[in-house]
Amino acid sequence: MQTFNSKAATRRQVVVAAALAAAGVALTAAPPARAQAPGQVFPARPLKILVPFAAGGPTDAIARVIAERMGADLSQSVLIDNRPGASTMLGAEAVARAPKDGYTLLLGTTSTFSTNPHLYKTISYTLADFAPIALMAKTDWVLTVNNDLPVRTIREFVDYGKAHPGALNYGMMGVGSSSHFVGKMIEGATSVRMVDVPYKGSGPALTDLMGGQVQVYVDAITTSLPLARAGKVRIIGIMGDRRAAIAPEIPTFVEAGFPDVVAQSWYGLFAPAGTPRAVVERLNASVQSALRSPEVTRRFASDGTLMEASTPESFAALVKRDSDKWGRLITPLGIKLD
Repeated sequence: MQTFNSKAATRRQVVVAAALAAAGVALTAAPPARAQAPGQVFPARPLKILVPFAAGGPTDAIARVIAERMGADLSQSVLIDNRPGASTMLGAEAVARAPKDGYTLLLGTTSTFSTNPHLYKTISYTLADFAPIALMAKTDWVLTVNNDLPVRTIREFVDYGKAHPGALNYGMMGVGSSSHFVGKMIEGATSVRMVDVPYKGSGPALTDLMGGQVQVYVDAITTSLPLARAGKVRIIGIMGDRRAAIAPEIPTFVEAGFPDVVAQSWYGLFAPAGTPRAVVERLNASVQSALRSPEVTRRFASDGTLMEASTPESFAALVKRDSDKWGRLITPLGIKLD
C-alpha cells in the first residue's frame, strides 16, 4: 500500500510540475518553514532564551522579567528554556550550535564566560562562539560575618584575621565555586588566612554562619541583606565599585584601601557568533527598552540587583575584562576541574 501511494504522489508531482512549467512559473526548492525570508522584519516568530540554571532561582527570575518586556517590545513571545547543568556549559553549548538568526539566545553569566574557561580542563565553547548583545544586570558580593565576631568594619576584620591566623572558618560553595575564588581574592588582598569550609548550598552555609560554626561568608547582596536587616548576621563590606543604593551604609573594600577586592556577578544576553548585526542591534534595543520599564525597576529595586544596560561593544569589553581578571586569580591556584 505504501508503494502505491508513493508512486501516486510522484505522478501527481510530475503533472503539477509540468503544468507550472507550461505556465512559465520558475520552480525552486521551498525554504525551510522556519527560515527568515529575505527582507522580512525581525522577529517574524517567537524567540527562545536558554537559561543555564533551574527554574525558580535569581537568574531565572531576571530572565523571565526581561523576556516578558522584550516580548511586548518585539511583538513576539520570548520563551524561557531552562537548561541547567555542567556549571552553565550545557546551555552555552546548545546556543553556540544554534542557527545564527537571533531566535535562540543565551542568558550568560560570570560563570559561563569569566571563570569556566580558566577552570575546566575541557570546555566546548569560547567567547568567540558568541555575539554579545547586552548586559542586563549585576549583583555585588558582600562580606558577611557572624554576629559574635568582634569586628564591625573591613579594617577591623583584617586586623582580627591577621592577629588570629587560621581562626576564621570561611563558608564557601566548594572548590572551584565563585565563593571559593572570592575568598581567595580577599585573602590575597588582605593577607588574612581563613580555613575553607565547603557547603553544597547557601542555605546550610548561612545557617552555620548564624550558628557560629563558620565566622565568615561571602555571597550576593541579594541573599545576605535580608538576614542582615533582620539582625541575624552582619555585613561589613561590599565588593562593588561603589556603594549600593539599597544599602548605602555598607562601605566598599575600595574605600577601605583594597582596590583589588571588586567582585560582581553579571547577567547578559548572547546570540551565536555570526548573527546579523541588524538583529543584534534590534535585540539590544529591546533589552534597553525592557530595562527602562517601570515594572522591571520595581521588581528589582528592593533586592539590590543592579539593572544596567549597555551597547554590544561595551558589554563585550566588560566580559573580556572580567574574564582576564578571574584568569589572573584562578590560574596561579592551579585548580582544574574535569
